[in-house]
Amino acid sequence: MTVGAIIGLSLLSIVVIITVGAICVYYKKARIVSVIAGIIILAAAWAIGAWYFNGTEAGKRAIKTQQSNFGGGIERRITVYDVEGDVIATYEGRFDIEYDNDRILFDDEEGLRHIIYYPTGNVIVDELAK
Repeated sequence: MTVGAIIGLSLLSIVVIITVGAICVYYKKARIVSVIAGIIILAAAWAIGAWYFNGTEAGKRAIKTQQSNFGGGIERRITVYDVEGDVIATYEGRFDIEYDNDRILFDDEEGLRHIIYYPTGNVIVDELAK
């Protein structure tokens, strides 16, 4: 689970606990029902969060992105090809990549910035096994 999700679910937990506590103080007859409802709400929220980050591809990508951001990038190989399929350049190392419709941008391990414009060729980015 990502740090943002843990913080969000923790804040939700605090709000639910405070709400249940207030209900228990002001409505003594509703104590059992409010505690059970609070437990169900919290269990459902945490279960949905765990399912999302472990059971969906979007959740797995979010975790991979967080690991890349906190860990200084992912070990990758970038291969740049010209329009005829010949290799122009190859880069290997641990880095994050930014891209848009016409370019890919990354800083290598030596701190050098690379901007590759790829409408005139292809760029393949592979994650390397650890």
